[in-house]
Amino acid sequence: MNGRCLLLLGTVLVAGCQSMPWSRHAETDALPAVPANWRGTAGTASSLGERDWREIFGNGELATLIDEALVANSDLKIASERITQAQSRLTVQRSLLFPTLAMGAGYQRQRQPGLGSENTDSELGTFGLSAPSWEIDLWGRLRDLNEAARQTLLATAETQAALRSSIVAQVALAYVDLLELDAENEVANGTLALRQKSMQMVQLRFDAGVAAGVDVQQARTSLAATERAVADIARRRERAENTLAVLIGRNPGAVQRATQLAQLALPETLNAGLPSSLLARRPDIRAAERSLAATRANVEAARKAFFPSISLTGFLGVVSPELSRLFVGGREAFSVSPEASLPIFTAGRLSASLEAERSQQRIAAEEYRQVVRNAFLEVENALLDYQRSREQRLALDQAVTADRERLRLVELRYHNGVSSHFELLDSQRELFSSELARLQATGVTYGAVIQLYRALGGGWDQAALITATR
Repeated sequence: MNGRCLLLLGTVLVAGCQSMPWSRHAETDALPAVPANWRGTAGTASSLGERDWREIFGNGELATLIDEALVANSDLKIASERITQAQSRLTVQRSLLFPTLAMGAGYQRQRQPGLGSENTDSELGTFGLSAPSWEIDLWGRLRDLNEAARQTLLATAETQAALRSSIVAQVALAYVDLLELDAENEVANGTLALRQKSMQMVQLRFDAGVAAGVDVQQARTSLAATERAVADIARRRERAENTLAVLIGRNPGAVQRATQLAQLALPETLNAGLPSSLLARRPDIRAAERSLAATRANVEAARKAFFPSISLTGFLGVVSPELSRLFVGGREAFSVSPEASLPIFTAGRLSASLEAERSQQRIAAEEYRQVVRNAFLEVENALLDYQRSREQRLALDQAVTADRERLRLVELRYHNGVSSHFELLDSQRELFSSELARLQATGVTYGAVIQLYRALGGGWDQAALITATR
C-alpha cells in the first residue's frame, strides 16, 4: 500500500513538472546604453556625490537647517514607517517556510441513539501539540516569495535614501533661493531710496520752474514700478520662508538667517565621476533595480504555482475516551497526514496570475530604464546650468560695472543740464535690471551645484541604509 501511494505521488509530481510553463527574462534584461563620458564639462577622477553633505554645505547655518529637516521632515518619517512595514511583511513571508506549532486541548461529549431503546453517551479528550497544514517548499515557491519580499524591503530602504538625498538638496535650494531674495530685496530697497530721492529732486526742480511736468510724471512712474518690484520681492521672500519652514518640519513662518548670498563659496571644479558609476551610486536607480528583482521572484513564484503542492499536518499528544483518564499512561497518540495537490482546472486563474506578474516585470524593467535615463539627464542639465550660469554671471558683472559708470556720468550730465531726465531714469532702470539679473544668475550657479550633488546621489548615509534593512 505504501509503495502504491509513493508511486501515485511520484506520478503527480512528474505530471506537474511537465505542465509547468518556463520563465522568460530575456526581454527585461537589456539595460539602457551608458555613455562613456559626460557631455558637460566635468572632472571624472571622483564624484561630487561621494562626499558627505557637510563637506559641500559646511557646518554653519545651512547645516543646522538640514539637520533639523532630516529629523523632523514628515516625508522622511513616512518613509521610515514604510521600511518598518516592509520589514514586517518580510518576517511574515519568511515564517511560511517553517511549520506552525500550536498547543491545544479539546473535549467532546456526545449522545447518539443506541441499538435498543437507550441512548449511548461518549466523550473524547485530547491534549498535545498540533501542526496545522504546512506547505513543504519542494519547488522553492515560498522561497521566491520570500526573496520578493526581501527585495521589496531593500527597494523601500533605497527609496528612503533617495528621499533623504532629495530633502538635503531641497533644503539647500530653498535656503539659496531665500538668500538670493534677500539680496534682491537689498538692491530693490536701495533703488527705491534712490528713486525717492530723484522724485524729490525733480519735484523741487519743477516747483522752481526748471523741470517740465513730464519729468515729474516719469519720476512717479519709475518710483511706482520700483515699489511694485519691492512688494513682489517681499511676497516671494515670505513664500520662500514658508516653504523652507515646512521642509524642515516647522509650521510656515519666518526663518532666522544671518548669511548673505555673497558669502557662499563655489567649487573651482566639478567632478562628476564616470557615468557608469552613477548606476551604483544613486539610490533611486538601486531602488528600481531592487524592484525589478522583486518582480522576477514573483514571476518565478507564479510559475511554480503550476507545480503540485505538498502539505503536512501532524499531531503529537494524548487522547482518551474518558477525560478523567486523559493523562494516565498508555494514552499517547500521534498522526501525520501528508497531502499532495495538483491544479487541474482553475478557469485560467494561474495562467492569468503568471501573465500579470510577467507584465509587472516588464513594467519594472521599463521603469528602471527610465530612472537611469532621467539620472543621466539630471546630471547633464546640472553641469550645463553651472557652466552657462557662470558665463552669464561673468557677463553680468561687466554689465553692472558698465551700468554703474553710465549712471554716474548721466547724473553728472543731468545736474549740468546736458542729459535729460528720461536718460537718467533709463540709466537707473538698466542698472536695477542688470543687478537683479546678476543675483539670479548667481542663484542659478549655486543651485546647479546643489542639483548636481543630488543628481550624483549625494546627501545620504550608507550606514543608515544598512541599519534600516536589518
